[in-house]
Amino acid sequence: MSVRTFWTIFIKILGIWLVFSSLTVIPQVITTSLASFFPEESNGYLLVLIPILLLTIGVYVYILTVFVFKTSWLIDKLELDKGFAEDTININIPRYTLLSISVIVIGGVIFIDSLPLFLNEFFVTIRIFNVKHEAPDGEWVVYYFVKTILGYILMHKNKEIVRLIDKDAPPTAVESDEEVSVDSDEDIDKSDT
Repeated sequence: MSVRTFWTIFIKILGIWLVFSSLTVIPQVITTSLASFFPEESNGYLLVLIPILLLTIGVYVYILTVFVFKTSWLIDKLELDKGFAEDTININIPRYTLLSISVIVIGGVIFIDSLPLFLNEFFVTIRIFNVKHEAPDGEWVVYYFVKTILGYILMHKNKEIVRLIDKDAPPTAVESDEEVSVDSDEDIDKSDT
């Protein structure tokens, strides 16, 4: 594996992780903004909340674009592949396999992180309903449910996600469940032609 391929894989994994961490950050920005700027009900909160929310979403969209889809540009700008004594790193794992493993691990972490919180919020909501006999707010139940499902989808549909991220992934390795043996990046390049 070349040094450039290593940095490509590392930056894409980092970009995916940062984007999925936005699932936690964006709701926190909303609740913190509402609590900080407007402790009481007010109609003017949208004037402050919308720019903050759009800025936060914009930062994460920029991270997604640069880290996942324009990785080569970032490597060139930061000159990450310069200054190494050797041009190759001896790892015998194909790039798409490493990305697939990373997507599965990220999905697993999201799933494991959000499932207990979902169950906790769900049971607290049921408990509140049984005590007060009125419907409590269920935003966090929905939020953690969606996050749990997203983690499951990342684990289950990892090949399709890797294909979206890495346009050079061999179609036979992604579209079928058959095992494909590729020893190096050069074999991947030869199979594309």
